[in-house]
This record gives sequence, structure tokens and C-alpha cells, in this order.
Amino acid sequence: MKNFPIPANEIERIQRLHTYDLKGLGKDSELDVFAEAACLITDCPSALIAMMEEDTQMIQSCIGLELESVERRNTVCQYTIMSSEVLVIEDTFEDPRSSTNPLIRAGNIRFYAGVPIMDDEGYTLGTICVIDYIPKTLSDKQIHSLKKLGEAVSKILLAKRRKKQATYFEEVFNVSNNLICV
Repeated sequence: MKNFPIPANEIERIQRLHTYDLKGLGKDSELDVFAEAACLITDCPSALIAMMEEDTQMIQSCIGLELESVERRNTVCQYTIMSSEVLVIEDTFEDPRSSTNPLIRAGNIRFYAGVPIMDDEGYTLGTICVIDYIPKTLSDKQIHSLKKLGEAVSKILLAKRRKKQATYFEEVFNVSNNLICV
């Protein structure tokens, strides 16, 4: 039984992860620069970029933490994927969405800000988030910068998929063209 919020478009969202080949991925060092930028923008010690699958959050970049994946029900990012807006929790111990979360408590994580990573049609594929061990607030400028970072990560992930598709169709064309010549 699932005990986490599920977006109204969950089935389509998961299908998009399949379509873009974003399921079951491991770490991608090309994304580390974006996670590091998120830390610098927010003055937070840790950031991650992850895809939210059915039951698991698969980490693609992680700065300041050692994580490969997290059970979806234990993430705060499960709330970020519920809308297209940035989610900021200034004190995770005081917010009902995170105050009883075992990872938040065990890690003494006090601050969270997450940005949905969305495709061109508005489906949330994952998140880029930052955490800190003290409660804090972000300025409008910091939040705006995080949003822009999320947009950039989305463009990179989708461009990788489009490049794979273009390579595949080029190969099919070359094989077809060779068959026509025979």
C-alpha cells in the first residue's frame, strides 16, 4: 500500500519517465555542476537531482550526501512533484509534511527547498533540491535562480533523449537506405 501523495497525472508522469529513458538511472556526473550550483545559490551544504519513480527516488547527482536512491515514501520531494511550484520548508521539524519523516529526523535535516524538473508538456519527472541542517529562508532571487536551474536540468535531460532518438532514426535510415540499394 502506498502512503505518499500521488499526483493526479501519475500514470502519465511515469509513462513520461519511460518515454525519456529516465527510469532506473544511476549517477550522472554531468549533472553535478547543477547540484553544486544549487548549493552555491542557496548557501546549503547538500543538493540532489533525482527522478521520482513509482516507489523510489533515483538519485542522479548528489552533493554533500551519499545516496543512490530513497524510498519514495521517505522523501520530501514527493511533495514537490505534486505541483509545478518550488516547495520551501523553512523548518522541517515544524512542518507536518516532514516533521515525522525518519530520514529528516535521523539526518537532522532542518531545511528543504525543491524544484520540480518538468518536461515540455508540464509533467514533473523529478526534482532538484537543497537541504541544510539549520532552519532558513530563501530570498525571491534565490528561489528564481533555483527555478532557472531546474529548467536547465530539464532541457539537458530531454536533449539527451532527443539525441538518442535522432541517432536511432539515423541508424534505421542508413540500414533502410542500404537495403533499398541492394
